[in-house]
Amino acid sequence: MKWQIKFSTQAEKYYIKLPSDMRKRVKKSLFELGNTDIPFLHPDVKPLLGKLDGFYRLKIGKYRIIFSIIKDIHTIAVVNIFPRGDVYKK
Repeated sequence: MKWQIKFSTQAEKYYIKLPSDMRKRVKKSLFELGNTDIPFLHPDVKPLLGKLDGFYRLKIGKYRIIFSIIKDIHTIAVVNIFPRGDVYKK
């Protein structure tokens, strides 16, 4: 894996509560993202604007994964996981 994936405590708690089929999809998508040379160029990744400037979102079905990229240590920091409608309200 080219990039290490780290979960915040909040993201990890939400991940554990996901249905098993969605956990598998999230795990697979993050594994694919971690194996790309430049994660923010992945087709399902978009940069966020406004209050969340500097963060990115990964779209997986009706869920959104909010993450940041720490280039110095080659890490993708997963900040949160939310259903589509709730992700940008916080």
